[in-house]
Amino acid sequence: MVIFFVLIASGCVTRNYDSNMDLGKSQLNEENYLEAHEAFELAYKEAKTPEARELMDLSGFLASGMKNYDEQDFGLAKSDFEKATAYKAKYREGKQMVSKAVEMQPVSNSATIETVEGNDEPVEEATEDGSKVEDKAATGTKGKGSKDSVSTLSKSQAEKLVKDYVDMGNFPNLHIEHDHDSEKGDYIFHVFEVDEPSQKSGHKTTWGWYGVNKKTKEVYEVM
Repeated sequence: MVIFFVLIASGCVTRNYDSNMDLGKSQLNEENYLEAHEAFELAYKEAKTPEARELMDLSGFLASGMKNYDEQDFGLAKSDFEKATAYKAKYREGKQMVSKAVEMQPVSNSATIETVEGNDEPVEEATEDGSKVEDKAATGTKGKGSKDSVSTLSKSQAEKLVKDYVDMGNFPNLHIEHDHDSEKGDYIFHVFEVDEPSQKSGHKTTWGWYGVNKKTKEVYEVM
């Protein structure tokens, strides 16, 4: 009888673990790293497997990095992406997240440089007679940095801009995917609904096509 109950309990743990792992991986495909992290954390509580621990850790780094980047705390974002980049991933989803961190790291680096250069203030030095003189070098650096520090928008950043533009948070049935780059170099995204989301073969109904200018970050509808 005791063995019977142990087997039942074990089966529940396995089902909970598997369902949370599947949910986490599904959220990874949508680049919803916070939701993925929460699902992997629940799976790890059910069964402390190396895979659950790896995916929980990496999704946590990416979720934190993306949050800090969106809040323009580029120093912390850079630190989060560096932790993910240095992670020795063994599983397929883990390696994909490491690659994502590698993609985001230079973006956060350039944003950090822009912030530092944009906040440069002319340095004042006191002369012998007590008057103050602006540091011309600092002023020159500020002017130069504002022109040379323009960075190209990443695909994930452009996708988020489209999600905000469409207000996808209020439409849970909507999906988004990068379709191609236009002749001008803009990202083109396809936003659509799936009639049967539980089946991969579900029919897609187009909601709209949207372009994003990599330099100006402008989102526009593609007719």
